[in-house]
Amino acid sequence: MKLSEIAARIGGEIKGAAESPSWRNIDIKNIADIESAEPGEITFISNPKYRAALKKTRASAVIIQSGMETDIPSVICRNPYLGFAKTISLFRDPPPRPCAGINPLASVSEGFIADDAAIDAFVVVSKNAKVGRGTAIMPHVFIGEGAEIGDNCFIYPNVTVREKVKVGNNVIIHSGSVIGSDGYGYVQDEGIHKKIPQAGNVVICDNVEIGANVCIDRAALSETFIGEGTKIDNLVHIAHNVKIGKHCLILGQTGIAGSTVIGDYTTLASQSGISGHLKIGNHVTVAARGGVIKDIPDGALVSGFPARDHREMLKVHAATMRLPEILDMFRKMKKGET
Repeated sequence: MKLSEIAARIGGEIKGAAESPSWRNIDIKNIADIESAEPGEITFISNPKYRAALKKTRASAVIIQSGMETDIPSVICRNPYLGFAKTISLFRDPPPRPCAGINPLASVSEGFIADDAAIDAFVVVSKNAKVGRGTAIMPHVFIGEGAEIGDNCFIYPNVTVREKVKVGNNVIIHSGSVIGSDGYGYVQDEGIHKKIPQAGNVVICDNVEIGANVCIDRAALSETFIGEGTKIDNLVHIAHNVKIGKHCLILGQTGIAGSTVIGDYTTLASQSGISGHLKIGNHVTVAARGGVIKDIPDGALVSGFPARDHREMLKVHAATMRLPEILDMFRKMKKGET
């Protein structure tokens, strides 16, 4: 593929320190990271910390942002990382998917399966379930009674979608995830923990992606809700009655306790822990391993346990690092007194 075609298809512009018309005709055969790229490949750089690697790369071309100087043939993009993502799709085939139709080895009860949906071997689709147009369901997936799967979804092997769960359009669910498992609800009676029936459901809105081995519990009465465009990493647990807004990022090993409400465009970094019955605002960032035990207002950046304003937490860390020095000073003062 010519470099000019790549630039056109990702919305970039060919430019560089030694600009030459011949750059437009450079043949690009693959895409690679900046350190391993070879001649005939295109790479990208979006983080200035890798600028030194740009001088050493063997790539034939690079995707960069405006203002970054290099002698390598370049495609200038407003967002090089987005340009990189678009370029990958030019050189990589999409994941294999089953052919449209119902595999003879699938078990499909009475319900609605769109004509062009693909139901692979050993899938179980229960009574009154619905599967929308263009949706592909890979082997060993279980779709519970009355569940609804929207259009153009892709469900990888060994996923469980329990009864009454509603999944929107263009949703991706990766292997091992369980959507609609019972919420963790018990009441003690005479020293015995008795289960509270979890009679609600889960609603997954359009354009959500759910990573591998994620558990999203059904609500006790109403719904656990995942808003449009939210992306959930692997190994995340979302408890019953949680409501997550639009376009949030929930990173790996995060846990969100029951009935917490999270606003739009909020990021929970890896291993965050969110207590139950809280309100987390819009455009909030919880740093990795942050432990949230109270409400957080819009736009806040918090870290640590208990989570607090990140700038304040940095001061706490700085003071903590001085504790050995302070303790040593205290011991010397004590000896002087005696």
